[in-house]
Amino acid sequence: MAKRGKPALTICSTAFQTLGRAQASALGKKDLPIAVMPHPFGLRKRDEVRVIAEKVVDDILQLVTRGGAKSGGAR
Repeated sequence: MAKRGKPALTICSTAFQTLGRAQASALGKKDLPIAVMPHPFGLRKRDEVRVIAEKVVDDILQLVTRGGAKSGGAR
């Protein structure tokens, strides 16, 4: 998507952040922005998930609007 001028980023949990960064680097996208949410996710109550989702949405908006997702800024 970034090649087409569209913002691109990925979302992962804290447990997979290192793996996500390594994979992005292996694919030549070491500066790919990553929005991170806490792990574990599946054991949380609905209200907790809503708070996490709202924060991740805020993180995504910041990454996209500051140009990080387009220009390769990292998180």
